[in-house]
Amino acid sequence: MQTEAIFENIANRITEEIQTANKSIYIAVAWFTNKSIYEQLLLKAKQGCSVQLIISNDKINENSSIDFELLEKSNGKVYKIGNGDTELMHNKFCVIDYNIVITGSYNWSYKAENNFENIVINSNDTSL
Repeated sequence: MQTEAIFENIANRITEEIQTANKSIYIAVAWFTNKSIYEQLLLKAKQGCSVQLIISNDKINENSSIDFELLEKSNGKVYKIGNGDTELMHNKFCVIDYNIVITGSYNWSYKAENNFENIVINSNDTSL
């Protein structure tokens, strides 16, 4: 079991963890605007990895430059939850190959890069 807290270069570290995926990537993040992370998810989906993404159904994701339909066309799945106003989806976690859990305050967005955000990465903890 390993637990690591990350406070800097979070997007790069998330990308590194995604690159290790072999079978599955399950993600729930309120706002997702980071194209480089998204490109890694597309690549993994095209390689046969099961990629499922839950995001908030709101203007931030709707107006982002990410085409979430591309993930659907690459055998992934995107779920949009809530209405962005009174029904909020505000989770932030990722599970990779049932072995790695990423969670914390960091949304997978460009705005989060300038906030004081964090993630915790837990590996090899099957009870978690």
